Amino acid sequence: MSAQDYSALLARLKQDFPTDSFLIVRFGDHQPEFAYRIIDPSLSEPAIARQLETFDPRYYTSYYAIDAVNFRPVDLSSALKALDAPYLPLLVQEAAGVPLDPSFSEQKNILKRCHGLFYRCAGGAEARRFNRLLIDAGLIKGLLT
Repeated sequence: MSAQDYSALLARLKQDFPTDSFLIVRFGDHQPEFAYRIIDPSLSEPAIARQLETFDPRYYTSYYAIDAVNFRPVDLSSALKALDAPYLPLLVQEAAGVPLDPSFSEQKNILKRCHGLFYRCAGGAEARRFNRLLIDAGLIKGLLT
């Protein structure tokens, strides 16, 4: 149903907006609830729990896809095969050709250093450092520090 609806969306955009440009990024923010049962059906509940505790990527990986209508993405250098979700806004901005502000430029440096990982890079140190930079710059407010 989703594939059919997506095809209909693309056709409608082309028909209703023949001269407008669209950049479309589709993603799944998590595995569906039933996924753990089909990834490895031979595992018991405790074995699955161990896989989750060790952050087995099979249980955490979802998908993203880039598409366009009447538009050619400008820069897809951040579109790696595997990419943690916090990088999606960076990917969208680059694909759209939007200049990066300093916070997204720093995030791109982390993306390159960490090869698409964010929270799990350097045991979480990169994410903590980046979040601290955002807090210190006043871009994140209202948190207890």
